[in-house]
Amino acid sequence: MNIPRARVMVALILGSGLILSACSSAPTPETNSSPAGSTEPAESSANLGTCEKVLAGYIVQMPDGEFDVCPIDTSYATSTGSLDSIPSASADFGLSGFGADFTKSGISLNHPASGASDGTNLAVADRFNNRVLVFTSLPTGPAEPDVVIGQPDFTDITPGTGLADLNWPGAVEITPEGKLLIADTENGRILVYNSVPTANGQPADYALDLAALTGSNDAWPWGIWSDGESLVVTDTRKGFVLVWDTFPSDATSEPSSSTDPEGVGTPRNITSDGSSFLIGDENGSQATCWGEAPQNRNRQSHIWVNRLPIGPPDGCIWDWYQGDVSEDGMIALAAGGQDAHVWPAFPTDDASALARQTTGSSSTPMGPPDGEQPQPPSGDNPPPPGESGEPGQPVSPPQPGSSIKTVANMPGAPAHSYLGGDGGDVVITDTAIYFIEYNGNRVTGWNQFPDSLENKSPDFSVFDSDPDVSTLLRDGFIQNPVLVNANGALVASSDYDRRMYVWKQAPGENGAHADYIYLIGFPAWDNTFADGTLIIAGRDSLAIWRDFVPGNLPDEVIRGQLGTLPLSDVKGVAYDGTYLAVSEPQSDTVAVFEGIPAAGDEPLHSYSVRGPGRLDMRDGVLAIAPKEGSEVLVVDVTTTATPQALPVRVNLPNQAKFLPFGFGIADTSFHRVQIWNSLDDAIAGQDPAQIIGGDIGDRPQTTSDRFYFPASLEVVAGHLYVGEFKFSNRIVAFSQ
Repeated sequence: MNIPRARVMVALILGSGLILSACSSAPTPETNSSPAGSTEPAESSANLGTCEKVLAGYIVQMPDGEFDVCPIDTSYATSTGSLDSIPSASADFGLSGFGADFTKSGISLNHPASGASDGTNLAVADRFNNRVLVFTSLPTGPAEPDVVIGQPDFTDITPGTGLADLNWPGAVEITPEGKLLIADTENGRILVYNSVPTANGQPADYALDLAALTGSNDAWPWGIWSDGESLVVTDTRKGFVLVWDTFPSDATSEPSSSTDPEGVGTPRNITSDGSSFLIGDENGSQATCWGEAPQNRNRQSHIWVNRLPIGPPDGCIWDWYQGDVSEDGMIALAAGGQDAHVWPAFPTDDASALARQTTGSSSTPMGPPDGEQPQPPSGDNPPPPGESGEPGQPVSPPQPGSSIKTVANMPGAPAHSYLGGDGGDVVITDTAIYFIEYNGNRVTGWNQFPDSLENKSPDFSVFDSDPDVSTLLRDGFIQNPVLVNANGALVASSDYDRRMYVWKQAPGENGAHADYIYLIGFPAWDNTFADGTLIIAGRDSLAIWRDFVPGNLPDEVIRGQLGTLPLSDVKGVAYDGTYLAVSEPQSDTVAVFEGIPAAGDEPLHSYSVRGPGRLDMRDGVLAIAPKEGSEVLVVDVTTTATPQALPVRVNLPNQAKFLPFGFGIADTSFHRVQIWNSLDDAIAGQDPAQIIGGDIGDRPQTTSDRFYFPASLEVVAGHLYVGEFKFSNRIVAFSQ
């Protein structure tokens, strides 16, 4: 594909003040980037224009409030006909990737979460692809894996429950004796291989089923560590740390210790020097930790000094780290950072924690806070609104500045952004040091322990020739797609990517790339379209196209205030051609205006709604999904009525949507889509006419008839498109 360049001028409205902003324009040469999946060296990104960087897969983001658009030279079969009745429960194809349940090759990563080595092999947990990739010699440049675990070949990514299958693997470990262990997270077990597999799809020798061994239902193992003599596993959902004093010899070996340590919330990755232990945590509650406190004080790494992690920790360091230890020190990535961090020795007190050095990045992080995304369901029952703590229950709003994305190779940016995130890891070997960059979607490396960390860039990259390329962006994946029908065009906005993707016509085949990629100057959480007007909204901004044509830039960007409503954390927007509604969870407000208001206009209605999220509206009837909680509300804004809860069973539903043939709810944490023939049927408490996905309590699965966090729905032409969220990035399409 080739991308011609389009430049923009956008009017910004901040309160009542008008600010003009324009992106500078320069002629763009033909792209010199390597084709997708190539391991040939690409020309330096410094010589590429913005749209060429977008095509090549670089993380390019606009300043707040500004926009750019890149037309894409692409072609695809279109969706034909009109979907005017409830669709089938099995998808026809998938977007935002190569297909609904397959990938392109062994180098097509989708969120590598962990790595391990015995000095000969390198194993990488390719989490969203439900597989572990094994290199039988340590790569120090672009390479293809030799063996795949969890799948029969390098294109199948279907989850399963057998000893040869995986479902969302969270961690991998290789013991000094050569045993390979996999935390098979969504299957609630640890797979044990007595030796590193040498054939694709080789089954494990046995599995440690955590629910069966501990009596804890819905186990969710995330972190794993072993020296071949003992074994440590974190059960993140339950908040437990499991310890086997002696290595389990078979599937019946119970842990010698299973504790819920004080101050530990949702324990994640495990880092150890063989004597002391560090366990990262998204929801830690120790009163104070060693080192410098971050803005998000719940991100802590708990430490047990010179003992197995049994009972309360001896202390903690601020932030959630995951890494590896050698005689030269500990190297780790932070969940909410963009640097590689190095300690001369394993931190065991305030002084050693403060001895940390970083790669010295200087740019401002960009992108949405991780914590705004939903957590795994807590079980059969939906969580009560407003509670926080364990995954599956509503979480507290994230702290400002906890975002992690940045622009590579731009003025003021670091030499490289080491993007760990919800996964991520470091593997230290005698040959190389590997960085498993979960959010960067890459494995980069240093050839040796550096003498200086100042602007230290990777020496190589394993899955692409350029360490700064995100192969997800290069291959057309979209994080957190929110979908809307714009007069026959399919639009997908992404808060995480700060992008908007537009297909001029509804796509009708696997892997169809969008016709336009917009770079957005804020994280758009929701969108809406009616009577030619497209609006996307997020944080403190609304961007408005009053007569939307694919490829055009917005007519205005409203920032800071809509009418008299202050904007700080917009999580929903809906427009039906007559009324405009906006949700603001920071003030627990849903405001409704007649038309698009001018500065100083008062809302027609201002509803008090606890934690409102995405909105949808038709003919004055407004549907309110929660940002946090388990109720979908509806209200007729043409009356004086107040919002009423639908009598439906849902778990953190991200969207309620009016469809051409009825009413649908993206029942996110129950991993299903519920569809009624009409809103009246849902109001009356009738059973849905169709449920796509599994039953309540089923494990999520990324197959053609199952979901992992479905979060957005839209019908365009002959298909219902469903976008998934956080722990999957598919868009799957259903027809009759």
